Amino acid sequence: MKKAPHLEVFCRLITNLVFVMFASANVAASTLLAPKTNTSLPNIHMKAVRCAEVGVWSFDIVNNAFAPAHIDYFFWLEDDDADAIRGDEGQVRLGSKSRQSVNLTFTCDVPFTELRHHFQWAPSGFLAK
Repeated sequence: MKKAPHLEVFCRLITNLVFVMFASANVAASTLLAPKTNTSLPNIHMKAVRCAEVGVWSFDIVNNAFAPAHIDYFFWLEDDDADAIRGDEGQVRLGSKSRQSVNLTFTCDVPFTELRHHFQWAPSGFLAK
């Protein structure tokens, strides 16, 4: 007894779909070289945001790479027109596989979610600290 043509087409379609799903998952997993971070810098993460004992926002910058990193960070508040009204900036030098705590000048009265931030690689010869 012959199978109905539409059933055979449906079975082939499902088989191909399953094959494509597994093949694309393996390709996607193999092309990820560094995980996405909340700093936009590979292997550099902002973690452990907290209100420090002195009443200002504090966080850790983590370097998960096997090489040292020099990082500039910028935090600022914006008004209703998206213009900066107050800011804080700094630089950190991180050894390989290390972390450093940073205290901002913003008090914990300002919700951390209202602070905008930007991280970038610092020029090595111009590190302030």
